[in-house]
Amino acid sequence: MGRKKVDNNILEHEIGLLLCGFLRYWKPNPQEPYVWASVAGASRTAMTIRYSLLPYMYTLFHLAHNTGSNVMRALAWEFPNDPSLAAVDTQFLLGPALLITPVLAQGATTVNGVFPGTGGKGEVYYDWYTLTAQNISTPGANVTIDAPLGCIPVYVRGGYVIPTQEPAVVTRDARNNSWGVIAALSLEGTVSGNLYGDDGESVVQQNGTLFVEFTATRSSLYASPRGTYNDTNPLANITVLGAQNPVSNVTLNGVRINEGKVQYNGSSRALVVTGLNELTSGGGLDAGLGFEVGLKGIL
Repeated sequence: MGRKKVDNNILEHEIGLLLCGFLRYWKPNPQEPYVWASVAGASRTAMTIRYSLLPYMYTLFHLAHNTGSNVMRALAWEFPNDPSLAAVDTQFLLGPALLITPVLAQGATTVNGVFPGTGGKGEVYYDWYTLTAQNISTPGANVTIDAPLGCIPVYVRGGYVIPTQEPAVVTRDARNNSWGVIAALSLEGTVSGNLYGDDGESVVQQNGTLFVEFTATRSSLYASPRGTYNDTNPLANITVLGAQNPVSNVTLNGVRINEGKVQYNGSSRALVVTGLNELTSGGGLDAGLGFEVGLKGIL
């Protein structure tokens, strides 16, 4: 009975922390994560993901308020031309770019799920943890996904940019941390995305707002901001998923990045550029700046 309670609490915290609003319902017995070490560890993993994604989620809520788009999306909603997805009720998309496949069975270490639009239909998904593209050859295939206890399956959809921020214990502190950008390349080598920002407190935005559009060509990643909100947090890192070739000559606004800050993994085909804080100390995504990252030869 004790093992079942622990497992169920891990599953509850994992899926709860990746919902758009995280709520813990009351129970008469202690249910806090720290009661069990394994639950605490799983919660820390999920909380790190959630707090890293706060800029992405904040942008989703802004778009929902202004355009009526959904924050959490059924697969059939995002892919209305695929009738087979109408019956899928065990997975969801967080915005257009993140596919979540939670474990819903107590004690399970695998879960079945589909990757919409794959199998020669133009979509690609990357594992959040390994950064590796999923090789799905059959359209609509129900794939068995490894899901060890404490690790909820999360996949980044190709063709999208996800803005991130260094996580902290509370959102107030996270808002003062450095930015990151995850660019998950589509099969054609393109990405797009956006970021909304403001002071996070005012009902009427007297300090202005910021809206950043991300785009990419086959050799460059661009961030084009507009607005009057002044964000001074630096841009710390850029991760490019689906990079077919190693790139040693990476530039930021024309300035070459030291090769020691550029890492390419040939197995996952992920390019990670770190240590950009000094070059963006005035604000990596400030309304008056923006950036261009040169990635010549990446495809």
